[in-house]
Amino acid sequence: MKRFFITMAVAMATIFTVQAQELKFGARAGLNLSTTSFKSSGTEAGVSYTVDVETGFKAGFHIGAFTELGLSDKLFLEAGLAYSQQGATLKSAKVRAGGHTEKQDFKGDSYVTMGFINLPVWLKYDIMGFRPKVGLNAGYQLDATLKLNGEKHTERIKENTFDFGLGVGLEYNLPMGVFFDANFNLGLVNLAEDKNTTVKNRTFQIGVGYKF
Repeated sequence: MKRFFITMAVAMATIFTVQAQELKFGARAGLNLSTTSFKSSGTEAGVSYTVDVETGFKAGFHIGAFTELGLSDKLFLEAGLAYSQQGATLKSAKVRAGGHTEKQDFKGDSYVTMGFINLPVWLKYDIMGFRPKVGLNAGYQLDATLKLNGEKHTERIKENTFDFGLGVGLEYNLPMGVFFDANFNLGLVNLAEDKNTTVKNRTFQIGVGYKF
């Protein structure tokens, strides 16, 4: 009987130790390089038109916390909550209407910046500290700032404040708990207020974090 209780105590201690190793908490922060696709079409005075906005990458940042669960020695599931600053620089607009095409370059500092609260979920596989990962990302838009030809407007894009997308990435873990990662998130939801307009996010992320 004594041996039984000793065996059970050792088994329970082992289980709790393994569980503690499987569940980790962490924080990360880093740089965003994001861009946004802008396309619009419609009919005005009986004439059909399309507008394509040429955009470039805009720098921003992300910061957040997460929980990582070890499903096995190699497979890990991560869920987190983060603030992410996304957007794009605006270069020019190409308008096609009535068989004619006109290109208008934006003057000065023109850009759009959007602040999101994101909920990313990643599935990761460990290969000697490297962890390729795929995942889903849900976001809620807090605000948006548009600066066009020197004029700044602050508002939220009202039609779709929720974003959803797919992600791929790579993470490298050091033994002391520090890690580095690089991710790409592809937004699938149209964020535009006008149904004839399409606005979708694309974001590259480079970050550093710590697990404990």
